[in-house]
Amino acid sequence: MKRLIGSSALALAVIGAPAWAQGKLDANTMKAFGGTYQVDCSNNASPKATVFDNALVFLHGDKRVAGSKVQRQSSFFGNNPPPNFMMALSSQAPGGELYFVVFQDKTGPYLMVDGEPKVSSVIGKPLTQQKFRRCDGSAKPMQAAAAAPAAAPAAGAASAGVGNSAKIFKGYALTELSAAGLLYNAKAKEIYYKALGPLVKEPWLAKLDGPSSEGQAMKVATDDYVMLYTCKNHDCYDNNVVLLWSGIQNVVYGKVNQKGKSTLIGNPPPAVAVELEKLWKKHFRSQPK
Repeated sequence: MKRLIGSSALALAVIGAPAWAQGKLDANTMKAFGGTYQVDCSNNASPKATVFDNALVFLHGDKRVAGSKVQRQSSFFGNNPPPNFMMALSSQAPGGELYFVVFQDKTGPYLMVDGEPKVSSVIGKPLTQQKFRRCDGSAKPMQAAAAAPAAAPAAGAASAGVGNSAKIFKGYALTELSAAGLLYNAKAKEIYYKALGPLVKEPWLAKLDGPSSEGQAMKVATDDYVMLYTCKNHDCYDNNVVLLWSGIQNVVYGKVNQKGKSTLIGNPPPAVAVELEKLWKKHFRSQPK
């Protein structure tokens, strides 16, 4: 598997970051991607990769690589992800980073295992080219009907009144993705960039590639939204953003904080502006710097 971005882009902010960015996967990520994956789920001796909430573990014979401080990365490949890419998990193992990169094909989700040079050499190049399928308790492949999301509607489907739970972000609902998932739908990306205005020149806002929450459905006043929050890599306390997206209204509202300078984007109504301020304080100022 060829990695397309450098190690500096892979490192996530920990100092000053919210708790969700500090090395443990949340319940939604574990539900979607946790468990054991094997090259051959019918053979218990087959190479194995296991996703724990606080560790990634690779096993094959007498080879074992374990990484802690697990992070979810939706922008592992930057702005040019390969086909069927979903997300990546990184961890700190002896010798360097250990990566489990998740893809989706017609059979369902699968992992590809890789790492920085010393880690990759332990795994062995042939196994970095293999697909690891998710296995259930009886060591059989999970049924694709249960594991695979619905096919993605057309990119502009957000304007067709399909609602906020529609799987229009590369086959997923925004509540199943981190903030970078907002960019997976052409219409939502266009609306977001328009709301940003001149701030679109800020790379961390344009890419949304920092430590991030998963989308959360919520109601503000009488309207339904999906709320996301993220921040700039290595500078989470001083540069962060809270967003509200509605596929029903085709809007993105947000509060951007840049070293104490606050900017509302998308021209939110007064009630929404008040709620954005509350959400920002909750997620970025509820913990000490």
